[in-house]
Amino acid sequence: MANVNLTKSEAQKGSRNGGERDVSATREAVELAPPVDIYENADELLLVADLPGVGPEGVSIDFDAPELRIRGRREEGIDGVAEYFRAFRVDERIDPNAIEAELKSGVLYVHLKKSEDLKPRRVEVKAN
Repeated sequence: MANVNLTKSEAQKGSRNGGERDVSATREAVELAPPVDIYENADELLLVADLPGVGPEGVSIDFDAPELRIRGRREEGIDGVAEYFRAFRVDERIDPNAIEAELKSGVLYVHLKKSEDLKPRRVEVKAN
């Protein structure tokens, strides 16, 4: 017997019509692009991403220069799984060894520290 994936509405129709269908087969992942705000100051770029319902175990952040990928996963009960995904091009000003992230109440904060050598600096003018 072939494995058939049904949409949620097809599974509901089958159960209403007396047919026996496995509702768990309808659990498909829905990929969402979470809203992200990006802030910059002299020391870092800060990415703030809304990942409602995602816990720390459901977040992964990968940096493979020049791309930063953010993924989040949350279980949606009978409706399936929601997966969040965003990717960003990061320029050479960012120190790849100084990337830090924290998750607070469904909001992900990714700190992209600028390399010390490439930070803006003030040049002193000396008088003779």
